Amino acid sequence: MKLKDKVAIVTGGARGIGFAIASRFAKEGAKVAILDVDKAKAEEAVRKIKEEVKEADVIAIQADVSDVESVKKGVENVVNKFGKIDILVNNAAIYLGKPFHEEPLEYWEKQFRINVLGTVIPSQLVVPHMIKNGKGSIINISSKAAITGEPGHAAYSALKGAILSLTLAMAVDLAPYNIRVNAICPGPTETDLLYAATTEEERKRMAQRSPLRRLAKPEDIAAAALYFASDDSAYVTGQRLAVDGGMTIVAVERF
Repeated sequence: MKLKDKVAIVTGGARGIGFAIASRFAKEGAKVAILDVDKAKAEEAVRKIKEEVKEADVIAIQADVSDVESVKKGVENVVNKFGKIDILVNNAAIYLGKPFHEEPLEYWEKQFRINVLGTVIPSQLVVPHMIKNGKGSIINISSKAAITGEPGHAAYSALKGAILSLTLAMAVDLAPYNIRVNAICPGPTETDLLYAATTEEERKRMAQRSPLRRLAKPEDIAAAALYFASDDSAYVTGQRLAVDGGMTIVAVERF
């Protein structure tokens, strides 16, 4: 019960990594708001968590992280329901990829709005509530692609890299308010998003590139998020943690 009496918002929490984080937080005693653009999926996620954790206090909120008014309404609903916000996980993101010279500006613009502004907007709206509480933890989900050069998704890699720089800037600006800001860089993770974007053979090759010889599971990322959300990391801010089985520390053949 490392998050007992804490209130957390998880953006993009209806599936994949976001769902695993929301579920783990609920198991650790947090009150959790799943904020997702897909209302039906978010409500389904809430039902799944409550089936597994009978005492879970979890709600679904429909919001588009790239739209200020939508997120503002969602944050207000969380505060009205739970009275405060202690933790924000900026997980919502999309993936669009082609070789650099073929990537249309549309890919850059759409991913910028959701992957970057979709981190900025919820953070700016949540921070005043954390300042009021006298503390808080913000966890930004970046990617291994922000650290290593990879073919086929320059825009995604660059914008996830922006999340790492943003994390550093936020950590410095918010430290006086006892608000910690850290980032997680998942490697290839067994989610619907990965399965939709890759073949089985490609996933096997990805697993072989990892020193641990497997892909990440969403629960692996959730465990890292728990560390940053809990008081175990009370003196940790401005850090990035690669949860990638060691992929970023070895040189591998990528082409």
